[in-house]
Amino acid sequence: MTLILNNDEIQKALDVETCLTSMEEAYRELATSQAVNRPTSHSYLPHSLPQATYSFKSVDGGVKKFGVLALRITSDIVQEKNVNNSVRSEKLPLAGKGQYLGLVQLFSIETGELLAIMPDGLIQQTRVAVTSALGVKALACKNSEVLALIGSGGQARAHFRFLTAVRPIKRVKIFSPNPDHRKAFAAEMERATEIPTEAVASAEEAVRNCDIVCSATNSSRPVIKADWLQPGMHYNSIREFEMDEVALDKADVVAIHTRFGGIQHFQPPGLDKDLPGVRREKPRDWSRYPEIQDLLVGKAPGRTSDQQITCFLNNVGTGIQFATMGYCAYRAAKEKGLGKEIPTDWFLQDIKP
Repeated sequence: MTLILNNDEIQKALDVETCLTSMEEAYRELATSQAVNRPTSHSYLPHSLPQATYSFKSVDGGVKKFGVLALRITSDIVQEKNVNNSVRSEKLPLAGKGQYLGLVQLFSIETGELLAIMPDGLIQQTRVAVTSALGVKALACKNSEVLALIGSGGQARAHFRFLTAVRPIKRVKIFSPNPDHRKAFAAEMERATEIPTEAVASAEEAVRNCDIVCSATNSSRPVIKADWLQPGMHYNSIREFEMDEVALDKADVVAIHTRFGGIQHFQPPGLDKDLPGVRREKPRDWSRYPEIQDLLVGKAPGRTSDQQITCFLNNVGTGIQFATMGYCAYRAAKEKGLGKEIPTDWFLQDIKP
């Protein structure tokens, strides 16, 4: 049988400690050639709405220890918008009744069968935040107590949850451009975690006198300045577009999520410029930076002094993240009796592909 899950069921299935432990295991598997990734691929077509583009994403990866490979796909309409003097790439909820389409399909590497189909929403937010938290665990000062969080959306919510699980955070400062959003978000997270949380008036104020800085936004421009980083701080960014690149040079220790591949972009031939919302990473030599698994298995040193500035750039997503979080959701859902099962035979055939 193939298990069908929704986001509510995934939320009930996933717990913080299992996610952190399983993702660390997956990176250790990757370090010993027991896991595989394929570079993320984006295909684009023009859209009828102004400054909008149709975007299809796919990425896959597998982990031998878990016995699974996952394929993640999204079918999006993306629109460029100017919000509070920042250029943002916004996904439009045009599917169904104001919804989005993103799926994780989980396959058995023993039989090839389709084990599960689930939406990618919570899986997507969780896999980024768990990796960031492992970066914090490897690089931030062990006594870090104050977190500055830039952002108030789904990624910020997931990062709040996981970053406070790996360090003894006693206070969180929140900044995002919309005052109502950041106040509501701060109140929500304080209620949920009982950690004192304050909405502040600027990113600079958030960063001042903190131990860990995390930017978790969809901004196409830097949301903090490297000059604000002080000795002892750890900075985490979930994409290079939102970070001040000077931070890579200012930090004493820098690590990245992956040097593998990068995002492959495909547009109709003959276009003289990128379609709206297409964001390409700058060509750069990632080989100079260790990857997260290098830190976890001791192949690269982490922080060696409480006075160092450290930086973790969660630069590009990988398939093993979806395989690992998908596996965690699938296993826990089966144990808890969550989801609906449909015949696997619906997806099988007697004609050799």
